[in-house]
Amino acid sequence: MAQPSVHPLWSSLALDRDCGVSLQDQIAHYFRNAIADGRMRGGRRVASSRQLALDCGVSRTTAVEAYERLVEEGYFVTRRGAGVFVAATPPDKFRLAARNGHAAHGAAPGAQLQVATRLDARHYHLPLAPGMPAIDRFPWSTWARLTNQICRERPLNAIGYGDPQGELALRQTIAEYLATARGIRCSAGQILVMAGSEQSLEFMVRQVAEAGDAAWIEEPTGPWVRKLLLGAGVMPVPVEVDADGMAVAQALRKAPRARLAIVSPTHQYPTGATLSLARREQLIDWCESTGGWILESEIDGDYRYVPRPIAPICALARVPRVFYCGSLSKPLAPGLRTNYLVVPESLMDNLALRPTLVPMLAQLVLARFNSAGHMAQHMRRMRTLYARRRAILLDALRTQLADALDMPRVPEGGLRVTAELRHGLDDVSIAERCLAAGIKVDPLSVCYTGEPRSGLIIGFASTPEERIPAAVTTLATVIRRELDL
Repeated sequence: MAQPSVHPLWSSLALDRDCGVSLQDQIAHYFRNAIADGRMRGGRRVASSRQLALDCGVSRTTAVEAYERLVEEGYFVTRRGAGVFVAATPPDKFRLAARNGHAAHGAAPGAQLQVATRLDARHYHLPLAPGMPAIDRFPWSTWARLTNQICRERPLNAIGYGDPQGELALRQTIAEYLATARGIRCSAGQILVMAGSEQSLEFMVRQVAEAGDAAWIEEPTGPWVRKLLLGAGVMPVPVEVDADGMAVAQALRKAPRARLAIVSPTHQYPTGATLSLARREQLIDWCESTGGWILESEIDGDYRYVPRPIAPICALARVPRVFYCGSLSKPLAPGLRTNYLVVPESLMDNLALRPTLVPMLAQLVLARFNSAGHMAQHMRRMRTLYARRRAILLDALRTQLADALDMPRVPEGGLRVTAELRHGLDDVSIAERCLAAGIKVDPLSVCYTGEPRSGLIIGFASTPEERIPAAVTTLATVIRRELDL
């Protein structure tokens, strides 16, 4: 019988020698996660510890001890004369330990249950789904009419590769909107149409960062941010988020010469905090004095429920070192997968662009939708609707779950609220039980790279008003059952 093939290893194993976690722990954590998320299937042979040590620049002792630990824990098995293999069935104890935010036997911080991160991409049709807009209010008739108009005109650019920056007409409407609504002065030539926030972040990192650079990230934040940075060889530096947003003073103490700062000023994910004007000014001072760059993620920035919002960092900055990322999907429907990125003009001549991933027909429809005033009208209606749904959700949480949740403050914007759990409750377990009960919430703990906090990320925008109280009743039932376990 042919020997199983050796796994192609190390492509995403980024060892950090300065993070305070041993290299052995980091290696063990890498393999646990690779097995848990299916990248390393049971029964497959693992490359030798000698090869691991050689490729990753660690001592043979470190590699051998990491392998021995994984064998002891049940992730690997050894076969005399054949080598080391992935166990056919991963052990349950990693799943249980990771639910509490720590992998077994001292793995690297932030080793959360892999299924919890996979939940983010599914089941967003259910009540209370976080971050989901009201697609039940999608303007189908207007969208169909504009699409039919364009199809009758048969423009060749609607079915070709199109401009790699994105359709010019769409970029022009975005530039006009940013100037009037957000105070950001930019040309259509500085705007790139991107397929989602992850592509926007990946593109920005590729332009200004090199392997070994440090990047300030918010703590907590979406797990994909840290994963993307590590994949690019950039070291994420978690910075605490409080009521005023990212604690810039802490960031300056931890990594004053960082190359990047990635912030969500209007509605931080997942806490909902708004970055204060003073801290925006601190960020601007930092990037001007050090030559750093800022990625200002405003995916939820169009949904503000308070008067006189704080100006974006991009509008306040005196030196153009800010990338501004916004979304056309959040106001309408996530399936459009249409974000935009404003790039500092000094970088435009050296950009290496590929054909855009956003279909050109959808871009043409969006351009007309914007220029005819339909987007502005739709967003006005949605702000009113979302403010009403937010109030109903918060009232239901206070009425039904005041004993189990630390009540969230009223968020100034966005499409979700976050509440911490009391009594040592397991948020991953609750999220899984909620899914089985027909509602969707996300666990807060998976958003931490260090010591996690248990809590729930709860949406309100996509759930019709009459369904919100019943959905919260289901959530309360799940939590109370968890308390009784």
